[in-house]
Amino acid sequence: MTKHGTCHIHKEIFFLIPLVFICEIAFSNTSSDDLSILDDSLFELSLEELMSIKVSVSSVQEETIFDTPSTVTVIDRSSIEKYHYTSIEEALDTVAGFDIYQTIIDRNVATARGILQNFYANKILLLIDNIPTWQPIYGEGSLERININDVEKIEVLKGPASVLYGSNAYTGVVNIVLKKPAKNSLSSYARVGEGDLLAAGLSIHHQFENLSFFSSIHSETQESETYQVPNKVGFEFNGETHFDYANYGQKNNLSLGLGYNAHSLYFNQFSYEHSFLGIHPAYVGGGGKNVEHQGHLLHYKYQNALSEQTDIIASLAYEYYKREFPVSPDYSLVLGLAGNRYASEIKLNYLKAQINIEYGMNAELRQSEGYNTFNGLTGEFVTSNLKDDDDVIEWSTFARLKYDIRDLSLLIGSRYTDNEKFGSNLSSRFSGVYTLQDNQSIKMIIGQSFRVPTMFELYFERPNIIGNPDLEPETSTSYELAYLYGGTHVFVQILAYYSIYENLIQRQLPETGIPSQYQNVNDFKGYGSEVELKYEHDATLGAYINYNHVSGVDEDIDNNYRYVPDHTVSFGLSKHFSYFSLSGKGKYISDVEGFLENIPSQFIASINVSKTHAFHDMSLRHVISIDNITNSKMLTPEYIRETENINELVTEDFGTRYSYSIYIDFY
Repeated sequence: MTKHGTCHIHKEIFFLIPLVFICEIAFSNTSSDDLSILDDSLFELSLEELMSIKVSVSSVQEETIFDTPSTVTVIDRSSIEKYHYTSIEEALDTVAGFDIYQTIIDRNVATARGILQNFYANKILLLIDNIPTWQPIYGEGSLERININDVEKIEVLKGPASVLYGSNAYTGVVNIVLKKPAKNSLSSYARVGEGDLLAAGLSIHHQFENLSFFSSIHSETQESETYQVPNKVGFEFNGETHFDYANYGQKNNLSLGLGYNAHSLYFNQFSYEHSFLGIHPAYVGGGGKNVEHQGHLLHYKYQNALSEQTDIIASLAYEYYKREFPVSPDYSLVLGLAGNRYASEIKLNYLKAQINIEYGMNAELRQSEGYNTFNGLTGEFVTSNLKDDDDVIEWSTFARLKYDIRDLSLLIGSRYTDNEKFGSNLSSRFSGVYTLQDNQSIKMIIGQSFRVPTMFELYFERPNIIGNPDLEPETSTSYELAYLYGGTHVFVQILAYYSIYENLIQRQLPETGIPSQYQNVNDFKGYGSEVELKYEHDATLGAYINYNHVSGVDEDIDNNYRYVPDHTVSFGLSKHFSYFSLSGKGKYISDVEGFLENIPSQFIASINVSKTHAFHDMSLRHVISIDNITNSKMLTPEYIRETENINELVTEDFGTRYSYSIYIDFY
């Protein structure tokens, strides 16, 4: 017998906050008795089970968040679905101590604990299943290369992590852990909404004895309403003081994975295109045109046991990155760069009784294929913008010793780095974790960080910006104390830290005017506190609130903390009813000093309504979302200090957005 179903979506639902969304669906040979509601699957993990999830971002041995020798925040799959995070950057922006900023050229610049990064996110290391990924010219990783529907959890390590991961883990690490279903599965989704929003994706996981395979492909495009942005003084076009601008973005990514016994192979290809304000910013500087990113990553890993106590992990990686953007309104001048990164690593891990010893070595070759200006209409070369750039070879060796004494776990480690251009560095780290009970612990962490200047910071040369080959590497030292508690319904993580930053690299504009130049700024100190609260009750009600405070010891003289909000608060609330689930999330940012005037406090909030069905080995979930129900512009400070006409920037959250998403999973 064949049954038919209908799905009614009334136009009015996009203009009211929906309370219930019911979509009737029926399949051939399926009776109503076969249908079950799966909204509970989003809540099926108790808080205690969530807290027992193992994390791997801070050591080679997976440990719970209570035992790991670092302060780590985990955004699990349940939270991603309950609060309907549609991107990795959206999820990260809820973490205490983490913020996602926008500059006149780049978007989704992840920052940790208030340390600004000028144009590019090169002080936080991005990992995909513990695989480092970043491009060699700017030194940044791209959050857009992974779609959040492929993610099982996001592990966020806050604070210096150079001892663990090398020079790019200066203020933190983000490890994106991909889904690894225990059985074969196929997942798909589609999303439509205002602003020409259109997104779709498909992923397949297959397991056959010792062989595993997965593939995924995703695409998304969206555009905001047009609004006006002021031209930089002196760069007006035909006397116009403003130019029309619309936030546009398109993301495409492909991932392939293959595993056989001790061997694994991973490939990722992505492209990301988005509008930007121009290098001045002004219409004649490319304002309103698009930046294009492309890249791919190939990684091989071998992991096996040499004995009952000793494991070996060896890996090889190749990464390529390319970026282009126009600096004229007619594409007659386009800036384009490309670079390669080759990396290898070998680690030995010895674990016996209370002792865990990890030792390893890695080596990297970073190559520039140039940063050139060319005619975008004819392809003709105009000039080179990287002067005297050269390949960079860096190698390091590291060792970590962990010793457990009853309820006390001690870890000490060091990494020796040798860079052919900047000599050697020795960074160390000490952690002590004292377990009060199985669900309570106190952590003390002392960590150091080290980051070498990028090729862009060293060798870039244009009339308005120049690099500085005399730059010194950035270093920092951080002292941290944290308390963690987990109960039946509540999880709490509270921490305080004090950090010293030396030789931080920032672009500065001299009093005499352009060109601006990268410089090592004076040493400065900062402190802060972070509070994370989670609540779950009766598998139907969930909530979180994350608070962050950051401040400089002397904000009047530094060029960093004075432009960073002192307080941010992120929160979320979810509730499962009989036939649907309702969730909301929001963020508050306190007022902050801007370049021209103070930027007032801001608040943004979103709401989602979802309903889930199950049919044998298939689940179907609908979500209606209203993003930015407060209609906030969400202005962010312009930190580059390059131009006097920009005090703040309108982010991608400009305006209220309505969207509908559908997720279909086969098992």
